[in-house]
Amino acid sequence: MIRVIVWATHFQTDILALAVHLDACADVELLIVATDTAAFRREPIARALRLWARVLDRNDSRTMRRVRAFGADVAVADNHVPPKGTAPRLFYMWHGLGWKARSRLDLATFYLQVRRLTGTDPRRVNRRFMAQCYGPVDRDWRIGDWELPRTACIETGMAFVALLRDPPYDQAALAAQYRIDVARRKTVLLSITWHTGGIFAGSNDGSFVQDLLSAVRGRGADLLICLHDRHRYPAPLIAQLEALASTEPGCELRFKSDHPDNLCDLLVADVMVSNLSSFLAYFYVLGRPAIHIVPDPAAPIERVTMLFSRFRLRRRVRTEAAWMIDPADTGGPRASDAQATIAATLAALDDPAPGAVAAKAWLERHVPSLDDQAPARIKRALDALCSGGAADVAAS
Repeated sequence: MIRVIVWATHFQTDILALAVHLDACADVELLIVATDTAAFRREPIARALRLWARVLDRNDSRTMRRVRAFGADVAVADNHVPPKGTAPRLFYMWHGLGWKARSRLDLATFYLQVRRLTGTDPRRVNRRFMAQCYGPVDRDWRIGDWELPRTACIETGMAFVALLRDPPYDQAALAAQYRIDVARRKTVLLSITWHTGGIFAGSNDGSFVQDLLSAVRGRGADLLICLHDRHRYPAPLIAQLEALASTEPGCELRFKSDHPDNLCDLLVADVMVSNLSSFLAYFYVLGRPAIHIVPDPAAPIERVTMLFSRFRLRRRVRTEAAWMIDPADTGGPRASDAQATIAATLAALDDPAPGAVAAKAWLERHVPSLDDQAPARIKRALDALCSGGAADVAAS
């Protein structure tokens, strides 16, 4: 029996799929800590999964006392490293396989936090730390850029595949969750990352969304806009999008902090448009086309950082330090301006086949072990971590 604490920044995607698997393991005692747990409990995913494990809110003043009393053997985290005293070992996961590289400042903070939790620097060979890797490209990056030991970088595949390919609810159950008609009309999912400060990092973002909505409505489709937490975006952009969603038919706006069940957003979408969100790789699994808004290669790269998760700071990043995966390496068409993005979206609505082929090819390069066994492989890695042995998670 091992005691596992899942320390989730947002309880979704890979870490959610792993928790579902661990919740069903007879030799695991599981405790889940996450943010926005009240919002999660209101979502269809919570009602459908009916987890046995306790789910605690990270912001509850009583949570850390309960965490320490639980006495976990290992913590699983997908972004924020849990505080000292949570567990003596750490298995580290990601928010998806994306393109953006982590800054050196972020990495320095990560090393410090892991050392504080486990007592060991993760860059040294040790038996208290392992990291999820989706595939060989991801693993090489963690070893080369993050300086993690090869023995700590475990090629597990994508855990979320298990829920994407066998979801716990059907289309009929999801339709009532949306204001737009996801059952009878096609849906274009616009998923915008916050780290660029906007869509095209310019003042024309609101006009672009209006034009995109008009274009897809002309094709008999609706627009679903999914964003991260509200506070991560510029206030003028939020005001524009909220005004659009409140006045225009066929447009719905969702924030992750209010609607953390993004599995349903993926399932109802026919086409996805994004400025290189890691959410794209999950959409590829469904075999549907995606349009990639990529930066102009001639323009300087700017990023937004959230200081103390509250203050938005804009900074310029060197091209060679900006990307983990080349932004020219995508699973579908790329566009750097509004007109090209809209044209590519309409083409995907008319004929999704080319986009599906490109998405499949990208996954073959970056996630070769694309099956529903990733949670089981991570479970074997957790067993090895707790026993002090070497992880054997090879695909069966």
